[in-house]
Amino acid sequence: MKTLARISFLLVFFMMNVNAQEVDSKVDKLKKSTIEVVAIHELELLPGVDAKEFETFVLEEIVPIYNKMKGQKLIFSKGDRGIRTGKYALILTFKSVEDRDRIYPPSGELVEDFGEDSIWEKFTSMATGIGVTHTDYVKVTH
Repeated sequence: MKTLARISFLLVFFMMNVNAQEVDSKVDKLKKSTIEVVAIHELELLPGVDAKEFETFVLEEIVPIYNKMKGQKLIFSKGDRGIRTGKYALILTFKSVEDRDRIYPPSGELVEDFGEDSIWEKFTSMATGIGVTHTDYVKVTH
């Protein structure tokens, strides 16, 4: 009986240790996140713009422009809950402040290829907010 109790204790101890290691591993992965800066551009569709047409346009024309630039990734999103439910945002992620500043220098000049003017003319005929209502968030660390 004592042997069974010892085996049970060892088994429980082993399972707790394995579980703790899995949690530690997940925490380590979060600590090693490569995202250091997030820029959120809140968009507003203009009256009469078809949402599906806008979504298709952004996914096919805008997202590829941003995602070809080394050091950033664009996520096109639509509000699911909260005060911006049903509204759109462009979320840019950067691996470093240096990447953000290289692509978008503090001077405001564009140094990367952002595509044809006609793409941006169409975009601004569909929505407002790009470059106007945005905030860059820098990862807070200890």
